[in-house]
Amino acid sequence: MRFAIFAVAITFGLVGAASAGYRVVQGQGRAAIAGTDVASARKAALAEALYDAAGKLQTKVRGVSTQQSSGRILEESSALVEGRFKGYHIVQERREGAAFVVSIEAIGDDEAAFCDGKRVDIDVRQIGVRIAPGLQGHVVSAINESLSRAAHILGQGNSFRVADQRWLANLKGAERFNASQSDYYGQLLGEVPGPAGYSLSGNIVVERERRDNLVANITDVMVTVSLKLRDNFSGVHVADIVKQAKFSDRRSLFGMDEAFISQPRVNLAPLFSQVQVELEHLLACRPLRAMVLESRGGRLVLSVGQEHGVNAGDYFLVTLPGSSSAAWQIVRIDDVEVNRSFAKALKANPTVPANSLAVMMR
Repeated sequence: MRFAIFAVAITFGLVGAASAGYRVVQGQGRAAIAGTDVASARKAALAEALYDAAGKLQTKVRGVSTQQSSGRILEESSALVEGRFKGYHIVQERREGAAFVVSIEAIGDDEAAFCDGKRVDIDVRQIGVRIAPGLQGHVVSAINESLSRAAHILGQGNSFRVADQRWLANLKGAERFNASQSDYYGQLLGEVPGPAGYSLSGNIVVERERRDNLVANITDVMVTVSLKLRDNFSGVHVADIVKQAKFSDRRSLFGMDEAFISQPRVNLAPLFSQVQVELEHLLACRPLRAMVLESRGGRLVLSVGQEHGVNAGDYFLVTLPGSSSAAWQIVRIDDVEVNRSFAKALKANPTVPANSLAVMMR
């Protein structure tokens, strides 16, 4: 004997999971009309349509088997519909005889986000270096040389493209509105931050660590890389990335002046390779975002292009959180250049203003 138990958990409002993507789904519901109560039938049909659409986004099936004392096996299964909607609109509603039918189209939170084939922007900004007094000059030179290669090492990532802007100050979120001095200088020299990307900045601290024992004096060079990942669009602090490495320095026996002296070979490449791996983990499954650079008559220019993995035919979701109804628009990419793309709005309303944020739907 099999029992089917159905439950639904449909959530409306802003679905802001950073690692989730978005998808368009359709749903249809039908409800019988009791007498002349068309309004109740319409509500029931709409609820059925929402359930139908939510199931296309995410459904979890759970089952359990139990054995009775007679030896008979009972199986129970449950289908838990957990689709989450950002918004929906009614495509069609009509009466068909003694039933009412509602068809909807919804924007949903897609848990099976597409993690490959797209690259976000990371701007490597100011990275300060603090070196403890007394360290040899070749250590200082090795640190500075390694730092100069940091952007190249980080650029080996698959999920992001790196721009070396270390001479510019840390981003605070105002750059997206051209409201800061560092952004002004960046525009003059053609190094503006990715408006819908991320920035990486922080410090490298180099110090000497002493760990003597009963017979020897032992010192090491300890290097700590502390970086902050920030969202360029909002200025929000996304994550801290801290990596450490230790390099052998001096070794001497008690009573003997510098009997053994090693020249520490300091190389930060492995540390920045670890940073690159962590960035992959943080950003690989985040949806690709774009800034709407221009908007005229339903034609839009977006801040991402071929180098970000965008192709003609891709769709982006644009939300307008400032509106009273949190309206949304879907735009389709018609043409793609290296670092920007051209799109067309699929609905007559709402109008998408410049500086809006668009999220790729895959």
